[in-house]
Amino acid sequence: MGSALLSGILTKNIIKTNSIHIVEPNKSNRNKYRKYGLSFYKEISDVSIKQLKINTILIAVKPQIAEQVITDLKLILDKKVLIITVIAGKSVNFYEQLLSIKNIVRAMPNTPSSIREGVTAICQNKYATINDQENAETLFLSVGEVHHLQEQEMDIFTALIGSGPAYVFYLIESLLESASKMKMEEKSKKDMIASMIAGSARLAYEEDSPLVLRKNVTSPGGVTERAIEEFEKNNLKKTILKAIEEAINKSKELGEN
Repeated sequence: MGSALLSGILTKNIIKTNSIHIVEPNKSNRNKYRKYGLSFYKEISDVSIKQLKINTILIAVKPQIAEQVITDLKLILDKKVLIITVIAGKSVNFYEQLLSIKNIVRAMPNTPSSIREGVTAICQNKYATINDQENAETLFLSVGEVHHLQEQEMDIFTALIGSGPAYVFYLIESLLESASKMKMEEKSKKDMIASMIAGSARLAYEEDSPLVLRKNVTSPGGVTERAIEEFEKNNLKKTILKAIEEAINKSKELGEN
């Protein structure tokens, strides 16, 4: 996700490249972006916040290593910086307990951010200023749209929207398997299905009711109706609701560990 955000920032040119400093242990990732003139560091301890005049720190790591990263970060922090976090499941309180920093904005973008078609939810603690919120919003607007949520809604957002692209890719996988008897090239089949989903999504975006749109496509006694009947017979909607519920529980679980 850090790479997706970096791509958006560089494309939109919202931050000068000489003001971007990145801690990235992976050498291949460092080499990938070195051509842009960015500053890279292998370890957090290599960074001098005051000397580099850093006023915002974005933390984008896996939740399993979040505590160790923040423990290392605490050793170099300046109390004047803004912390923006992109870590699934970790509450604002998690950072407040581990850090001396008070200004914290929590964000959850999804993977289409890599092509600047992302959806990001942000929330903040009571110490974050209006300017802090605007700075965070500007950052994530560079990779898509931004929505402000209450923190108690973040686990639901993570399960629905943060993980949502994987559900769409799973659907594409399944539809591709259904197209196995077509003699088209695999890429053509994949592109055809992806275009169908993109067009349907755009139609849903512009219209009020997915239910009405579905009924408009579903002629009585027709092909679509037969497929929908099979979905209903196998409780597809119930399966989806249960899957999202489990994903919400997992997000909460990650926040507790």
